[in-house]
Amino acid sequence: MDPRTYDALYRPARLTPPRRHTPVALLAAGLWVLTMTSLACLGFVVGTTALWSAAEGMPVGGFLLRCFAGLFGGAAVLVAVRLVPGVRHMSADTRSLLLAVLACPIPLALAMTLWFYAA
Repeated sequence: MDPRTYDALYRPARLTPPRRHTPVALLAAGLWVLTMTSLACLGFVVGTTALWSAAEGMPVGGFLLRCFAGLFGGAAVLVAVRLVPGVRHMSADTRSLLLAVLACPIPLALAMTLWFYAA
């Protein structure tokens, strides 16, 4: 057996250094956390409203359909932006930051409005 082959197969594994997180990646992660938190808040309110409405005997199909249409419409916009050739060739951190900047404002504004007007 060739000694290089034996060495490649049986030598101890080389540990790769951990990936450094750039400020761009940290900012993108923070924006995604804000987006997901506000979407969870809105989902809770929509679910609670639908449950209460159904318990009172009101039809909730149209309400839920509009909510899901808005959610899937927003997701479709993000996928369309992700597939644009200029965005596709960006680095992963920059692409994630761009999509987070596009995704964050609307659910965050809705959740904040809900929070301040519900009190």
